[in-house]
Formats: sequence, structure tokens, C-alpha cells
Amino acid sequence: MANDLEQQAQVGQTDAVPARSADQVKQSIAACSRAVSQDRQLDVEFVAGEFEFDASQNKLSSVRDNASRAEIATTRGQGDSIALYRHLHDAAIHQRFQPGSLAAKTVFAMAEQLRCEAHGSENLPGIRDNLDAHMQQHYERVLSSRPATREALPMEEAIALKLREKFMQRPLPEAARQILDPWSDWLDEIMRPQLATEEFDLADQAAFAKRIRQLLQRMQIEDVDADAEPGDDVEEQNSEETEQPESAGDDDSETEDGDDQQQESSDEQASQDEADAEDSAEDSMDTRAEEPGSIWRPDSGVRQVGDLHEYKVFTREFDEIVKPQDLCSSEELTLLRATLDQHVGDLQKSVGRFANRLQRSLLAQQNRSWDFDLEEGQLDTSRLTRVLTDPLHPLSFKQEQDTAFRDTVVTLLLDNSGSMHGRSIRVAAVCADILSSTLERCGVRVEILGFTTCAWKGGRSREQWVGAGYPSNPGRLNDIRHIIYKSADMPWRRARRNLGLMMRKGLLKENIDGEALIWAYNRLRARPESRKILMMISDGAPIDDSTLSTNPGRFLERHLRAVIDQIQKGANAELVAIGIGHDVGQYYERAATIVDVGQLAGAMTEQLADLFAQPG
Repeated sequence: MANDLEQQAQVGQTDAVPARSADQVKQSIAACSRAVSQDRQLDVEFVAGEFEFDASQNKLSSVRDNASRAEIATTRGQGDSIALYRHLHDAAIHQRFQPGSLAAKTVFAMAEQLRCEAHGSENLPGIRDNLDAHMQQHYERVLSSRPATREALPMEEAIALKLREKFMQRPLPEAARQILDPWSDWLDEIMRPQLATEEFDLADQAAFAKRIRQLLQRMQIEDVDADAEPGDDVEEQNSEETEQPESAGDDDSETEDGDDQQQESSDEQASQDEADAEDSAEDSMDTRAEEPGSIWRPDSGVRQVGDLHEYKVFTREFDEIVKPQDLCSSEELTLLRATLDQHVGDLQKSVGRFANRLQRSLLAQQNRSWDFDLEEGQLDTSRLTRVLTDPLHPLSFKQEQDTAFRDTVVTLLLDNSGSMHGRSIRVAAVCADILSSTLERCGVRVEILGFTTCAWKGGRSREQWVGAGYPSNPGRLNDIRHIIYKSADMPWRRARRNLGLMMRKGLLKENIDGEALIWAYNRLRARPESRKILMMISDGAPIDDSTLSTNPGRFLERHLRAVIDQIQKGANAELVAIGIGHDVGQYYERAATIVDVGQLAGAMTEQLADLFAQPG
């Protein structure tokens, strides 16, 4: 049987590729997938263009006529991966042992896929070669758009690649090894002692799942005891909640119930919100030269302070400041928001807990004070004795003073670059969504902005530069796109659907952080609130291939440092940054760095709570 599968797996690799049509190759791959999976009903679909491969979706990269052996091997690798997963994976066992945290779930799922591939291909070197070819092509594509840094590879994938070396007992493909290299020292330190002594039974899915959970626990990715029986983690969580002070538990339940009611209310008013969103898009703060494709004129603010290390822009003609309604239809926005809601699942509850803590922190800081002996307001019953003793004495009224933090606006500036694709951008969108709702309930206005570029590798700006004869040191050489997901004056319920835009395929491209900070800061400083907070959320240094390849080294990074310095020296706004797998402390005075995007809600809550605890 193994020899038959091996021969089928290698069909098309030994033949002269040009002699076979794309249809013949597809038929061969589909037949091989059915044979390896031992499932005659398996029906694979060939998809043209780039897509996010998932072994559970039965989708393969399409094959063109006269495809090269490498291209065919890549698609065969996808087919083999799907087939082995279908043959060896038990969804019930996976669900039974699945950990609770989002990061742990991601690594757990990747490890299970690796188990299927390693065990199923143990005596089939041809299939292993196909799997390597698929991995090589995937990471070659990643490296073609960004350098091999930690920002290019999520931590979960880095851990999975390290596990692949263990399970497959063979070196990684060259592109995978290259993109893993920035993580290697850290992973060797935390994983090598465990992998050296840990035995993984690839043939027993349940035993394997237990070992993976133990590994995640020792790496502090999974908090629950891996030796506990499935379901114990839920019981432990419930017991922890019951141990909380009674008043805190009541606050949590009441607030979470309120969140659920708001969610239901938002769904019921979806049709009305569509019209409201269009009306609210005409905010007075957003009408100043912010139409899609409009020229971005310099305004007052940071941009006019000095040369900022001789930073320059080749052309602003194609820069855009847009709203979600400018990029897609109302119906598509609704579908994208539904996609975001479908992805988040348990994440919404965990982020909601952090939001509840922030709300309680803000409400606890309401040092209520009253003005007494007023001629109008609320009747001061404590001074009614005056009227009884002296009927001619006028009634006394009192008025509650506004709390200090109510006169505050917070801007959340989200990195919408390609490296945020997938889980990172979903988590960022959910955190912005829930924390925005929480702050609004506490009387704090929130603005949510995003930044990216209109195109990869330059766009129309580069085309104009080429047409001008390639002048040296052209400056920024791409078309920037800044997105207003929610203005500070727009109610949360109207803006909620806009955040679904982050799920749109093709939106996330390059990131030019310095100019995004200038834009967000200038919008913020024009606000009437007395206290202004700007929070940057990013997963890496500014990168734009077209700009960096035509200007002196660290061109964008030097500009970012200069902009941050200008803002931090001023007194108009408080600046804080959160880096996802990227040390933003090297740029910002107030900063937090997280290794896993799952920690984002906690980091945002902590930073905001610390800021509100300080006098404005």
C-alpha cells in the first residue's frame, strides 16, 4: 500500500512536465489526494491566485498549462497535506483536548496538522518532498514582500516550525529556515530543554494532544494544568470567578449582560445603522481635504516643524484619506463585520473582561463633588432645616460637578500593514471595538484610525518617479492610505460595522508610521477636549520597499523617531505605543511590548488605566 501511495504521490514529477496539460495534472493530484486520504468522496477545489491555505478547507492552488515541476510539487504538497489531515485527524478528540487561550489554540491546531503530516508521510519520502515544496513556496512568497525579521513570522508559526523539525526529523526548507532564523535563539532557549526530553506519540492523537498542552504550559502559553482532564479548565475558571469579591462579580455579570444586550440591540438595528453610518460620515472634522484620492495638503502641526531629518515626499497627488464606505459597499461592510464576529468567538469574552476592569477603574476615579447654596439645580435636602427654622430663608440647591476625565479624547491608531494579516488584525479590531464601547460608556470620546498604502512597492507614485527619469533620493515613494474607521464624534453603534473593513482581502499593505502619526496627531490636536491621548498599535518598524530601496538607509525609521520626538516634547497630547512582537520601547518613552497578539487587550487596558490614573 505504501509503495502504491508513493508512486501516486510522485506522478507528474518524473514525467516531462510540458507534455501534460493542466487538467491532466489536476486529475492526477485529485486522485492522489483521494488515495492518500482513503476517502473516495474527497473532492478538492483548485483556486486561482493567492489564498490562505487551510488543510481543512480542501482548496488547492490551481495549476497552469506547462507548469514547472516546482509549481506542481507545491500543489501536490497542499493536496497531500489535506489528504493526511482528512485520514488521521479526529475532530472530536481535537475539540476535547483543545486549550482555552487563543494563542494556545493556534499552536495546538498547527501541531495537530504537523502530527498528521509527519505520521502519515513517515515511510513516504515523495510526499515529504511535496510538503517541503509547499512550505518553501509559501515562505518564499512571504520573504518577497518583507525582510526576514520577527515581524514577518507570527510567534505561533515560529513555534510550529520548530516542532516540525522535531516531528519530521529533517531540516526545514531553506525559505522556512531563513524566516525562522530571527526567532531561533529565543525558541532554542525555551523549547530545546522540553523537546530534548519530551516524547510525542504521533500515532495516538489523544496522547499527543496531552503532550502538546504540557509543552504549551511549560512555555507559559497555556495556563491550565495540561494533566487535568478535559473540561477541568472550565471548572477552574468558574471556581476562580466565585472566589472573587461579591461586589466585583456582580459588576462583571451586570456589565457583560449589558454588553450582550448592546450586541443584540446593534444587530436588531443593523438596517438603521447603515443609514446612520452614511449620515455620520459627514462629520465636520472629516470634511477637510479627506475625500478618497484627494491631494493631502500640508496643515498646521508636526509636519511644519523643521525638516524632520530631511524627510521628503516625491508626490502627495495619490495619497488618500478615506472612510470604509469609500472602499466598499454597505452590503459588503455588513458581510465583513459578520466575518469578524465569526472569527472572534471566545476572544470577545476575554477582551470584555479587560474592558469591564477598565470601566470599573474609570468609574472609581469619579471623585464626585458638589456646588452648594445655588439658586437652581437639585434640591439640597440636608439644608431644609433652615426653612423650618426660618420660613423666609430661600430654598438651597446643589449641582454635581463634572468629573475630570470626561473631558478626554482617545485616538487608537492601528497598523494596517500586511504583517498584521490574519489573527493580529482580527484581535486588534476586536480590542478597538470593545474598548471603544467601554470608554464611550464612561464619557470618553474615541477615534479609531488605520494606516497602510494604496499599493505594494510604490503604486502610482513610483510610476510617476519612473516617468521622471529615476531622480535620486526621491523621498517617500508610495501612495499612502489613511482610514477613518470611527471619528471622535461618531457614536460607537454607528461605527461598529466599519471595523469589519479590516477583514477585507487586499486592504493590508505597507506601513509608513511617521506620516500616520502626524496625521493622527493633527486630527487630535484640533479637538476641543482638554486632555488628548494618542495610542499607536503596531507590529513592526515602518517598511515600504519602494521608498527604502531608493533612499538612504533607515529613511523611514529616522523620520518616525523625529516625529515621535516632536510629539513627546509638545504638551498637546500624551503618546503611548504597544508593539506586537516588536520592541517599540526603542522609539517611544511610554510603551509596552507584547510577544503574542492575544495579550493586546490586557496591554491596552493597562496603559489606558495608568494614563487615567494620572492627572491630565
